[in-house]
Amino acid sequence: MPFQCARLWFRGLIPSIFVAPSFLLAVAGTIQMRAAAAQRDDEGGAKKPSAGEQEVVIKREALKLTDPKVYRVSMHLQAVRTLALTAPVDGWVRTVSVKPQQKLTQQAEAVRLDDKRCELLLKRASAGVQAAVLERKIAQGKNDVDLLALAEARLEGAQADLDLAKMELERMVIRAPFNGEIERVAAIEGQFVRAGERLATLIDTSKLFVEVPVERAAATPGGSIEIKVEETTVKAKVEAVIALGTQFDALRELTTSPASALVSIDNAAGTFTAGQTVYSDLIPLAPVTVAPSVAISNLPDGNRKLQVLRENVVRDLSVRILGKVGTESVFVSGRFNDGDEVIVSSTRPLVDGTPLRALLAGATSGTNRGPAGRNEAGPAGGTVKKPGVGF
Repeated sequence: MPFQCARLWFRGLIPSIFVAPSFLLAVAGTIQMRAAAAQRDDEGGAKKPSAGEQEVVIKREALKLTDPKVYRVSMHLQAVRTLALTAPVDGWVRTVSVKPQQKLTQQAEAVRLDDKRCELLLKRASAGVQAAVLERKIAQGKNDVDLLALAEARLEGAQADLDLAKMELERMVIRAPFNGEIERVAAIEGQFVRAGERLATLIDTSKLFVEVPVERAAATPGGSIEIKVEETTVKAKVEAVIALGTQFDALRELTTSPASALVSIDNAAGTFTAGQTVYSDLIPLAPVTVAPSVAISNLPDGNRKLQVLRENVVRDLSVRILGKVGTESVFVSGRFNDGDEVIVSSTRPLVDGTPLRALLAGATSGTNRGPAGRNEAGPAGGTVKKPGVGF
């Protein structure tokens, strides 16, 4: 949309600013007009500034906002290792020894299935070994080579049966294969489960990973970048820089050279937990718009700002610069409202909170008598509003 220009008047220390009715701003091209607080003369001529008013000319431009949901991507910390503890066979859950967020050492028991059958098999295998030992002893007493060889074979078989029975019994106990933390428990005591069904999830949180969008030039493998984990800013190690993930495609227009970085956080102290939300500066949380570069200025705290007209009031908005659009515009994110107009330039400084009132001298046809008797174009075929009508 082309810049719109208006000649305005200040009054006092906190000036009242007078502008043209909003429907005139829709006319193509640049519009220049004079407005003042003085009453219109009896002949319908142009208004004159009252005492104490100062003239100012501003250029403004309507903002087209993009909802930040367009760019939103859910990111969270993930454990370096995740393992599902599953049922080895069909059976009943006898005991559940763990709870969510419980720490487990390697080989600690998590869940035990019903092992009565396995205990009976173990008892029978143990008896078979004892019988085979006696048979070998009898064969040795008879000094019969063949009988002794048969007894040795039977003992070996019985010992193998015993080992298998012990293994089957041990399978009924599901243990942690590494030091970790129980993330979820999916079984309860007395539940019947099928082989392969998940009983619990074990995670190793000593190191946490996440994929975040970055400017390619800002991330180097082996280096570090700052990420925000909920309310905490953390330095994360860049493990790898890869092609931008498809989940981040919408961000391509907001950055020059986007990429994905796989980053890790050393969590040996247990400061963070898997699943915590991660935020990236490249993903805007407030509405996004394109603004002229010249309209952006600095705030005392080092942040950037735009001045906008909002419901007839000048507002200073803190913004975050995202990416360039050509050489004269940038994408910015800030707490914009629908209907905001950016103030591109002004002949005098405008104070945050300054109210505006629209006053226009003019005729009641498609033209309006402006300063020094010049005619200024109104809406084609329309009627100019009377003085005192606001935006």
